[in-house]
Amino acid sequence: MNTLSNLSFQPGTRIKARGEEWTIASRPGNSAIKCLGLSGIVRGKQARFLPELEPDIEIIDPADVQLVSDQSPGFTDTKLHIEASARQLPPPNTKPLLFGQAAIDDLAFQHIPVEKALSQPRMRLLIADDVGLGKTLEAGMVAAEQVLRGRADRILVISTRAMLNQFQKEFWTRFSIPLARLDSAAIRRMKNALPAHYNVFDQFQRVIVSIDTLKRDLQYRQALEDTRWDLVIIDEAHNAADRNTKGASSLRSRLASLLSRKADALLLLTATPHDGSHESFASLIRMLDPARLPPGADLERADIEDLVVRRFRTTPEVSEALGKLVKKRELVKHDFSVSHLEEEAYSAIADLQVGDGEKGSALFRVTVAKAMFSSPAACLETIENRLRRNTDDEDVADSLNAVRETLLPLQNAKGFSKYQKLLEVIRGWWWTGNKPRDRIVLFSERIATLNWLRANLARDLGLPDEAIGQISGGGVQADERSQQVLEDFAQEKRPIRILLASDMASEGLNLHFHCHRLIHFDLPWSLLRFQQRNGRIDRYGQEHHPQIHYFVGETLQPKIRDMWVLDKLIEKDTAAQRGLSDPAVFLGQGSAEKEEDAVIKMVADGATSDDLGKLMDANADEASLSFDDLLFGTFDAGPEPAAMEDDERPLRIFDSTFDFAAETLRRLQVDNTGPQGLRIDSETRTIGFSLPDDMKTSSDFGYARKDEVDERYMPPEAVHKGQIELSDDRKAIDTAITQARFVDAPWPQTQYLWDVHPIVGWLMDHAKARFGRRKVPVCRIAGIPEGQASILMQGSVTDRAGRVVSALWRVIHLAPDSGFVLGDDSGWRIDGVEDAAAFFDRIGMKGTTVNAGDADPIRPITAIPRAVRRFQEIVHDRAESIAKERAAYRVDEEARLQRHRSRFESAAQQRFDQLMTDRQREAERLRREDEKEISRLFSDWQSWIDNHCEIVREQAPHVDVVAVFEG
Repeated sequence: MNTLSNLSFQPGTRIKARGEEWTIASRPGNSAIKCLGLSGIVRGKQARFLPELEPDIEIIDPADVQLVSDQSPGFTDTKLHIEASARQLPPPNTKPLLFGQAAIDDLAFQHIPVEKALSQPRMRLLIADDVGLGKTLEAGMVAAEQVLRGRADRILVISTRAMLNQFQKEFWTRFSIPLARLDSAAIRRMKNALPAHYNVFDQFQRVIVSIDTLKRDLQYRQALEDTRWDLVIIDEAHNAADRNTKGASSLRSRLASLLSRKADALLLLTATPHDGSHESFASLIRMLDPARLPPGADLERADIEDLVVRRFRTTPEVSEALGKLVKKRELVKHDFSVSHLEEEAYSAIADLQVGDGEKGSALFRVTVAKAMFSSPAACLETIENRLRRNTDDEDVADSLNAVRETLLPLQNAKGFSKYQKLLEVIRGWWWTGNKPRDRIVLFSERIATLNWLRANLARDLGLPDEAIGQISGGGVQADERSQQVLEDFAQEKRPIRILLASDMASEGLNLHFHCHRLIHFDLPWSLLRFQQRNGRIDRYGQEHHPQIHYFVGETLQPKIRDMWVLDKLIEKDTAAQRGLSDPAVFLGQGSAEKEEDAVIKMVADGATSDDLGKLMDANADEASLSFDDLLFGTFDAGPEPAAMEDDERPLRIFDSTFDFAAETLRRLQVDNTGPQGLRIDSETRTIGFSLPDDMKTSSDFGYARKDEVDERYMPPEAVHKGQIELSDDRKAIDTAITQARFVDAPWPQTQYLWDVHPIVGWLMDHAKARFGRRKVPVCRIAGIPEGQASILMQGSVTDRAGRVVSALWRVIHLAPDSGFVLGDDSGWRIDGVEDAAAFFDRIGMKGTTVNAGDADPIRPITAIPRAVRRFQEIVHDRAESIAKERAAYRVDEEARLQRHRSRFESAAQQRFDQLMTDRQREAERLRREDEKEISRLFSDWQSWIDNHCEIVREQAPHVDVVAVFEG
């Protein structure tokens, strides 16, 4: 080993520091070198070293190795060593490798986001597929491909509170990607365990947290400022769009923008990517590419085509793939007549005056009537809230009290006609709650309604109290209860039969496992909300025809009857399902909240059901012909990628990950260094063993406690009684996931063993350790000419950020020259260079190989320096070739940036000129802020170009001697 000057510490260089081996990831300027651990306890850990303060740092000479004769049967240890070395490097291409391998159904339309993401130099994508088409699964496939390429060591997922557990479980059970769930309970434990100055996000490599938790907790928001991620996924991303509002929405938008700057790769997931305005949609595009659109710029499809994937159930490739797999839904309307007492309440509401003028009174009447459409309890809550705010207007108080008096008798279940109709409908199904796989979801937008139903339903349906579950509201305890209720609803053996849900459960959740009946106890005045609710059971994987039930009351009060516009909303949702694709076109608002506000305003202004219907038809016609196709049209991936060539496939010795894992574990058992209770069944493709000590945490900091499973390997919930069960049979995994819902085990006991599973990294460490650090196996193989030495070597080309952009495997053949002298490499001559995979095929390394145990570790050692020099030339040539390709891309990308920067500067100048006419000082201040922001924005993007387009080109790059074969 040679100690070199600081100038030699380039990305990709292998060093030894503090007794362990590291690879240099990056060195910005002359600052500390950023390294990734390669050996022992530092493997996978990141560290920074200041060379001037670390006098013992050494550059590792690739020729400085010790040869060890492999005595294992059939050269098994060498095969494991080679396979582990090969798996440490990313695949040599950007084409998808994992199609048909994840534990999901292989649907062609779900491949498109993966292909599009991998084709991007910097992966940034908005997946805006329709409700129920599998955006989480598409994100999982993209993440898995990134993990396989070593580009997603650090992952952050942002979801809604209700989706935390489901998203975490889907990523683990389907893709073997562990996410540490930072829910309210975990954060509370961490605050008690971690010192105040610790950055919580440094404790985990892969995290899922709700955006509302980040929004509420200043400490965690600040921690994000000092944290970078390889991949950030934001679920229900429309909640983080910039809508030019104040409060929670604005804070979510700022957080999302911050995260977008802290991430190399970014995935946004939403079924509703717009809120009816171009600027709101543009804010999502700016998260993906901040240099793409200046504020206020007109959107053009060419600006966003490469960043968006958007399909509907009616999109040809989707309808073709789903075929008969998705059951046709049944929409059932239930009419009922309101009672005499309810008519009195409606009359009082129609006469309600609140003292804010007729317009204000009309708006409040609609609000109160809408609450009454939900339940008398919700209406009473609305009236009493207004009474508490009314302190000095006796006329308003009298009017409110008149309504209140009509509502009090209706708190009794017998006077509530819609509730009685609900009981009639449920009893008409001959539903008793005895069948655990026939459950009901009931939605209401009002928590007061849900609370009233919870207090009455169990009694009136003859159910035990525990048969009714409810999710609504927030707060730490509510978060924990909601997660448990959702878990119980998916478990066959849990007693819950009816789930009462507010609209916090209307986005993303899978509620279809034991349920095909959904009841809208009150209908949202929003097509998007209606669609989101229905998507909880009307989704891929539903085994029955989903039944959607809703209620329509018949009142004699004309003012109230005119407010009943819901039939028109249902009618347009049905039209959307039949082929108009996006229900957002009808109301032109794009968010559930804006749709409801628009409908309330129309009704308050006296619009009838027919008026609303005509407006929605006009909006749909305009959207199909206008520039709004930008927002509502279908986006796809473009041309199909070319098929993968043989030399683009990863180098492998074993036929499967299962075979590699099984053989590694068998060899560990020989040395008594393997896990306890090892069970390998090649017929059923299963492997089982007890959790090894080196997969456990060494402290109780963070989420897991000491001696629990280390979350780099798997979530603690996935380990059952300290036992690990693995299988590479996709059908067996799917069965295990399904079976877990029937045996009261929320997490399946069998884990999916494939390339992405973190345990493969653990196996690789142990396979590499068969010979020891800086030791290389030597094998005598039939088929190699006598006296020849064949040196297997691997090397990589990296960019300035330390990311591997090309991995090379070659066998350097050397033959003794006429002047051969033992101990002198000048006595060897290069006798050819061969592709490693072709070499293994030629010598039969992948099959049964006889090990005579007579390899000579002394003679070929002198050939290694010459082989290293030759291979370094090959790696250097590849780096030069890639550098030329990247230089061409860099020219194009910098030209694109300059064009975009000109648009930003022009837009800033226009704002400045407009303000100069009347507010010169304010205009000057805004001008300086614009210039500063534009400079920061384009500097950030230029920095990414500098790091990822500049290839490290060393005359003597670091390479590794992996194995030696002699004849």
